[in-house]
Amino acid sequence: MYEDLIGRETPIHVRKFDGSYHRRWPGRFVANKPPLYLLVFGANELISNTPDPADDPAAWPARYGGDIFLFEDRWWNAACAKREGRTWYYVNIASPVEFDGETFSYVDLDLDVSWYADASPRVLDEDEFLAHSEAMSYPADVVRHAREAVDEVLELIRQRAFPFDRT
Repeated sequence: MYEDLIGRETPIHVRKFDGSYHRRWPGRFVANKPPLYLLVFGANELISNTPDPADDPAAWPARYGGDIFLFEDRWWNAACAKREGRTWYYVNIASPVEFDGETFSYVDLDLDVSWYADASPRVLDEDEFLAHSEAMSYPADVVRHAREAVDEVLELIRQRAFPFDRT
């Protein structure tokens, strides 16, 4: 499925819970093994705060290239990159990804997990999650999914289970 997309740009559009546009990540399609999509991104590809990097005077280049793991059935997604000789994972706690055949999209729920494979994971942006969950009126089930996703990610990291099995 989607063999014609392999290697094609398939950007990731990220919104906040209130519908506001948050970020566009570059990505090129590699594979789909439901419920997983695998993409890659390269160092120096532009990340922007608008749907088109050409429209964003403050777009910035990705410092590292890597892999992106997007799931249709999980409340998180992950990027894995080599950063200064170390394997680094950055996990976004977010709605399950949607794919329209051209682009990916998800809702960012503020919480993140950063983990170098040779160190302990860190949960980030708890204060932002609390502030946005109140300001944007996150429903109780969304808050529950976000909290459970953090626990799931930390357990997968502890087990060194896919996709957190690279060192």
